[in-house]
Amino acid sequence: MPVAAIVGILAALWIIVGVKFGLVLWVPFLSWALFFGAGAGKFSRVPKEVIGLLGGTIAAILVVWLLPVFTQYLGSFWALPALVFLAGFTIVMLELTNWFELAPAYFYSFAGFFAYLFGGFASTTTVNSQMVTMFVLLLLAGTALGVISGFLRKTVLNALGVPPEQQKTIFDKETI
Repeated sequence: MPVAAIVGILAALWIIVGVKFGLVLWVPFLSWALFFGAGAGKFSRVPKEVIGLLGGTIAAILVVWLLPVFTQYLGSFWALPALVFLAGFTIVMLELTNWFELAPAYFYSFAGFFAYLFGGFASTTTVNSQMVTMFVLLLLAGTALGVISGFLRKTVLNALGVPPEQQKTIFDKETI
């Protein structure tokens, strides 16, 4: 229960800060959830998460920029599927590497970027440095919330004297 309270308090604080500064509230929840979902709250995976979030954002930007070129050669029907195929194929192939293998991070930011840009959250439908910077900062804010909540989780459970084996979640205990 203390961990749930910590996450709830951090989420509420993010909403207060986000509303006060007119920020897009949902983007950080992508990378915050990713911290626990893809990395099981392991601090050692944070650099891979950041690399993946940046990589997915870059892949999305490339799709937007290359769409007119691909449309010229493949037509309006096939251009987007071809680009998404190339992005998805590349992301999954990166799982064969060590530093670039966190595919969920790429897909979260890839999809999130399109929602941010074309959902009216970026205040533009054109890719520019200001909107990309804001999107990336929001993703990094979510990663920071993940790190903070992971640190506080560990601190609180240790302070309560919970043995390390009992601190593990079902995700940690999976053998499949």
